[in-house]
Amino acid sequence: MQSFLKQHPLPSSSSEQQKGSTSMQSDSTTARIELSPEHHQRLLQKAAAVVVGTATRTVPAEIALEELETMVINGAFVSLKRQGQLRSCCGNFGQPLPLGQALHQAAIRAAKDDPRFPPISPSEIEQLDVEVWLLSDLELVEEQGLERLKAVQVGLHGLQIRADGRSGLLLPGVPLDHGWSEEEFLNQTCIKAGLPPTAWKDPGTRLLRYQGVSCKAKLVEMLDAPLEKVATQILSHREFAQYQQYIQSTIEALRLGQVPSYYCPQVSDANIQGVALILIHENTSEELVLSKWALKQSFPMQSTVFSMCQQLAQIIARQNLRPGEFQVKLVLATDPALHGPVEGLNLENFDSRNRSLLVMEGQKTGWFYQREETAAKIIARAQESLSLMQLETAQVASMATQSALHRFEIVNRPRAELGTEIRPTGVAGTFYPADPESVETQLDELFRDAAEPQTWAAAMVPHAGWKYSGKIAADVLQRIKVPSTIIVIGPKHTREGVEWAVAPHKVWQLPNGNLEADVTLARRLAEEIPGLELDAAAHRSEHAIEVELPLIKRLAPDSHVVGIAIGGGNLQQCDDFAAGLARVIEQLDEPPLMLISSDMNHFATDVENRRLDQLALEKMDALDPDGLLETVRAQHISMCGVLPAVIVMKTLQKMGKLSQVERVGYATSGDVTGDRSRVVGYAGLLIN
Repeated sequence: MQSFLKQHPLPSSSSEQQKGSTSMQSDSTTARIELSPEHHQRLLQKAAAVVVGTATRTVPAEIALEELETMVINGAFVSLKRQGQLRSCCGNFGQPLPLGQALHQAAIRAAKDDPRFPPISPSEIEQLDVEVWLLSDLELVEEQGLERLKAVQVGLHGLQIRADGRSGLLLPGVPLDHGWSEEEFLNQTCIKAGLPPTAWKDPGTRLLRYQGVSCKAKLVEMLDAPLEKVATQILSHREFAQYQQYIQSTIEALRLGQVPSYYCPQVSDANIQGVALILIHENTSEELVLSKWALKQSFPMQSTVFSMCQQLAQIIARQNLRPGEFQVKLVLATDPALHGPVEGLNLENFDSRNRSLLVMEGQKTGWFYQREETAAKIIARAQESLSLMQLETAQVASMATQSALHRFEIVNRPRAELGTEIRPTGVAGTFYPADPESVETQLDELFRDAAEPQTWAAAMVPHAGWKYSGKIAADVLQRIKVPSTIIVIGPKHTREGVEWAVAPHKVWQLPNGNLEADVTLARRLAEEIPGLELDAAAHRSEHAIEVELPLIKRLAPDSHVVGIAIGGGNLQQCDDFAAGLARVIEQLDEPPLMLISSDMNHFATDVENRRLDQLALEKMDALDPDGLLETVRAQHISMCGVLPAVIVMKTLQKMGKLSQVERVGYATSGDVTGDRSRVVGYAGLLIN
């Protein structure tokens, strides 16, 4: 079949597919682009050649696009994937360009300029799939609200969302890759723009659609010549040995107060992505590590290493180490490659002799190298060392590595801190008053409506500023016969501390008088619950628990409070947590009150917020913790304490005591501010 391109107006409602060709029409002014299989082949060959040339820093092979070269199009994107996971996607849109120019620019950017990922490594090329998209003009969707669902067709349309100075665009193939419905496609486009997921329903949000044609293939199959291996060694063996000697002599000169050489003249400088100096005590084999690595940018080797030598010399001086009592080993790394999430990762042919692995989850990072070991065993070791919580999101990368060491392990993760016996107030003066008189005055107002307390196993209260949600929290708490111990479980809002943290303090300091903690119970919980640690850092600035404490102090001044802050986690980890918590509670003489601290959805319109919150609350009414977590995540409900809620409900289930949820109150911040455009929801529940 001869390849051809046609430009002519078509009705906006039609979509044409012809045998042996792919067509794309603009919905308004420009036109239909029809691509034959030969066109597909040339487009993919061109994109592949430019990606490989950019990644290997070589001149790409010339691929003639012939009549496609000068065809003016509205946009072109090049997408790269590895084992089905997006590796890079870049392009241009909205500025008509000749197809050849647009495709060339998109391929270069996909190879090295996607801000979400490091540049493509030559070591990744054989594992990549390449996809080319050609896009039509944008068309404004006139429909509003839920009617927009009818204006979007998965598999045909791409979307762009614009609101509040933000913009997000997703290609037509994205919902197909993920199995999204039209509604989820709209939600995810809003998320891409940094907007609330349901912002597409708002009248002030502009929704635009467009069409596109695509073609895809295995990248290496589109190359006209076998892929040549690219050398990634930073220094020659001789240079590396000389540099190792330079480091040792520089540290010794600095230790003695002499003026060292600021660079090693026998070794060429280089831009690198990773470096480590590992101090090994000869007598004890203990190691001290200084390291730096970055996946998205490089840094100069010699100046970085000299700065680290200065730091290490100071450490050696403080420890009073003498020559012969220590060695310093060098690690250099370059050529970062991204492999994807830990879960389902396939690194069967990983070169562990020449590459090290990096594992990242939130604030936890680990750099691992073990020569001659399988990648699977190195990853298993990383999981243990980092205490990974969510394998589906923890990411794995690798770097080409030079070192005389056969193995090293450099772990950076928050370390639990025992802190002081008294936990000082962290948010007094912001979420609630700081002076005792104002606290008591506001508590009088919050508890103005008396209630008859009854026995409840658990409850849920909001933790916003008292003026927004304090009344709901007070209404819930005063309906409970408060036992001698309360376990407050809330979300971890800060980056400080470990992921799952029980407060180790003996006393909670408050403006209206201190509350006692139960350190013995806190320790038992840390022992019984996998992943839970005694940690003061996670509680230092956390408000979710503290906001409730003055209210508890007013109602039950003699009670003891154990505070638990929960970061990330999945359903199985919540179940394991609940099993451990149930075991501990069942061994106590008196069951504690389990108090969930949680706000509901954040920052949708008042109407939408109430709709989303109702979906979550219905799952709690139905005594369905699994369904609660599934609904919150599927509907993008930003209920910050959903994991604490799931844990408490599952704990009661395991104890055979989950039978009833009673709603006490619900409100949004709009009820206080009068602004209904962007609100937070608050709910109060009693649970048996």
